[in-house]
Amino acid sequence: MSQPTDVKTVDMKNIASRLVDMAKQAGAMDADALAVNDVGESICIRNQKIETVEREDSRGIGLRAFVNNADGLAFASASSSDFSDDGMASLVNQVISMAKISAADPDAMPPSGADHPTQKALDAWNKTHQIESEWTLAAARQAALECEEAALDYSDKIQNSEGAEADFGSTHVAYASADGFTGEYHKSSLGLSLSVIAGSGDQMQRDYAYSRVQQAAKLRAPQLLGEEAAERAIRRVGAHSVSTRQTTVVFEPRMATSILGHLIGAINGRSILQKRSFLTESNGQVLFPEFVQIEDNPNHLEGLGNRLFDGEGTRCKQRTIIDAGRLTGFLTDRYAAARLGTTPTGNARRGLTGDTSIGTSNLILHAGELNPDALYQKIGNGVLITEMMGFGVNGVTGDYSRGAAGFLIENGKLTQPINEITIAGNLKQMFANISHLGADLTWFGSTAVPSIAIADMTVAGQA
Repeated sequence: MSQPTDVKTVDMKNIASRLVDMAKQAGAMDADALAVNDVGESICIRNQKIETVEREDSRGIGLRAFVNNADGLAFASASSSDFSDDGMASLVNQVISMAKISAADPDAMPPSGADHPTQKALDAWNKTHQIESEWTLAAARQAALECEEAALDYSDKIQNSEGAEADFGSTHVAYASADGFTGEYHKSSLGLSLSVIAGSGDQMQRDYAYSRVQQAAKLRAPQLLGEEAAERAIRRVGAHSVSTRQTTVVFEPRMATSILGHLIGAINGRSILQKRSFLTESNGQVLFPEFVQIEDNPNHLEGLGNRLFDGEGTRCKQRTIIDAGRLTGFLTDRYAAARLGTTPTGNARRGLTGDTSIGTSNLILHAGELNPDALYQKIGNGVLITEMMGFGVNGVTGDYSRGAAGFLIENGKLTQPINEITIAGNLKQMFANISHLGADLTWFGSTAVPSIAIADMTVAGQA
């Protein structure tokens, strides 16, 4: 019986590479593997007292293996947290056995042959992207305390706190494929968030603020975050519905991220293949006004989605997805690219188990030139959306309907808070009807977006 392996001292790339070699020796025609180690700590403060302190130290290995069955190529995948020799051998036998009884896929795309980054590129990347977590639990505790204290002291209208949470951690991922490619990368991040309640009785309103970054020096000051959460909650007190109207809707940055999310879902190569997208026939078409520029950038100083290679080992490159309003192509992994007759875009994602999926690295909608006040002045009358509820979006037709809350824009200024409204339209038409982009570009992890103003949306109220 072999002894358990201490993954804190093991070469993660070697573990992934050994898994692939073992799979090939066991009869796999092709294979790839991941080895992942996640370490994180968090602390939650509520009313200036510690509620929870947690630590996560999880590790795992995942294997995907392809075999030739009687009907063609089939694959299976599984994962384990056992890094010992016996544990890896057991994982290999399990995956090979599963693959032998799996249905063959005539379009199966084995991992070998991807456009991998060179070893020189890998070495250079890891020299410049070795960001270690800079917080300690004591520093996280202090930040959470300061954040909540600032919110509670901001006004006597703040009635309660739902808690401030600070967390930090790092991830180490190693990948190997049967064609000899091995690579690894490290990621670290830290975050601070707070939610508070203002008002009383049936006029109680909650709101929040948060910041998540790579380095402690870039984190928003705890006091400023606390004050923002308090101010946002207080502004919402007295909200009521409005009459139904056709008007311009402004999505503040943290709401505007969802608009980009709907676009990315619609140009996902697998959704296109399955005809589950309202943009299936839109490749190369103008979808947005000419001033709209959207890029997928795998190497950005502010982004948390940096990566040199994707979940299949394909080299990632900066790519303009929407260029002067025009869709330049769909997002693909190697399977979708082969089926669509295009080149893989390096957008494969992998978990420890399952097939690949498709997603972006750092998604950036380039900002406009108007600050929020100037944007409201330009619009004149409309609605600012600061919260959305529900998920009434049909990815096949693009029909869009969501519950929302925010503020009226009247004569170029924010006025009364509103709630219990529904905003509706069709995503393809919404993309085309973007009238303005704000200058307030804001990062939310791996997405950067400014305020988005969309003309001629339906706002349905109860007044």
